[in-house]
Amino acid sequence: MRRVAILVHAVVPDDPRVRRQSDALADAGYEVDIFGLRQEGQPAEETAGRVRIVRLPIDRGLVGFVHHLAEYLSFTAMAALRLAREHRRRRYDLVQIATVPDFLTVAALPEKLGGVPLLLDLHEDMPEFFRDRFRSLLLRPLVPIVTAVARGAAGVADEIITVHEPLRRLSIERGVEPDRIGVVMNSADARLFDPARHERRRFMADGTLRLIHHSNLQRIYGLDVAVEGLAQVRAELPWTLDVYGDGPWRPHIETAIARTGTAGRVTLHGRVPMDDLPGLLAGADIGLVPSLSEPYLEYSLSTKLLEYAAMGVPTIASDLATFRHHFTDAAIRFVPGSDPAAIARAVEACAADPDGTVAMGTEMRRQAAAYDWEVQKTRYLEIVGRMCASAGPAV
Repeated sequence: MRRVAILVHAVVPDDPRVRRQSDALADAGYEVDIFGLRQEGQPAEETAGRVRIVRLPIDRGLVGFVHHLAEYLSFTAMAALRLAREHRRRRYDLVQIATVPDFLTVAALPEKLGGVPLLLDLHEDMPEFFRDRFRSLLLRPLVPIVTAVARGAAGVADEIITVHEPLRRLSIERGVEPDRIGVVMNSADARLFDPARHERRRFMADGTLRLIHHSNLQRIYGLDVAVEGLAQVRAELPWTLDVYGDGPWRPHIETAIARTGTAGRVTLHGRVPMDDLPGLLAGADIGLVPSLSEPYLEYSLSTKLLEYAAMGVPTIASDLATFRHHFTDAAIRFVPGSDPAAIARAVEACAADPDGTVAMGTEMRRQAAAYDWEVQKTRYLEIVGRMCASAGPAV
């Protein structure tokens, strides 16, 4: 029996990438232990089939640099102690570290030194993440240190996977050997995001343009900018925006709603279970991905973009390099990031051309087929299988 440990500073099973990976491993016969955060009301441990979730007594409460650093360090220390204890009892064949933070690799160093292979899964680019989250000039001198930590983490890992080709190229530019890093994309889970299981709403069936957005509400995702743009849509076009998710930027979004007088049209529903999202997407006319045009997001491929694609939902998205690397103008209506007026004009154009808008959603789904999870899962399992084999015979 092969066993894999996954360390991730996230709420589990809410993290869709870790959920897909652990399900794939379990289906392939592995036992999986996931070490993550613990929200209020969640059990300390939970087991479903071959997947066991170990929740450490830390909840996400990131506000400012000091809180980020303290929470990351606390989680790393707790994860190191719990991983060591579990490894003595269960003997892992592979430890996988999901970033950020990259220095979470420190938690697995004892196992690595004992011969257990270490797989680094780069969900984000840590230096760009740091630049985006911490903009104080006083913290700028720390950027080279953060970059050095990222390089060090990559150097410790036996192999590295990341979420798309642009981020792989950036890692290679920073010194990672090309044969040590591969791409396993953040695809939509076809078991959930299956349009055959959910009746698709006819475009503007009731005369109202229904827009949707789901995310962890952060500044970089530009939802307040989208609200400003929607407020500029011509008065005779009826529209609504349903928002699913929560996060630290919610007060700013609420302020934008109040300022623009759109409270009757924009609804913040809060978090919903992942299993409910496909049906909600099927009932929408347009998906919104209004991410800000910033360097950090030039290396980010939004999972929600791929989920809209899987469900064939026509999408308005910011014109970012990574988005364009994966989709053409025929699949997405691109708009300049951080431009409310451009969002308003794009919404009006979609409403004025129903057939073209529906065709755009169909083309987006066709182009996304190359990034299907079944393809990515095969690649992921090949990497894990090869690394586990290097650890010696299964026990």
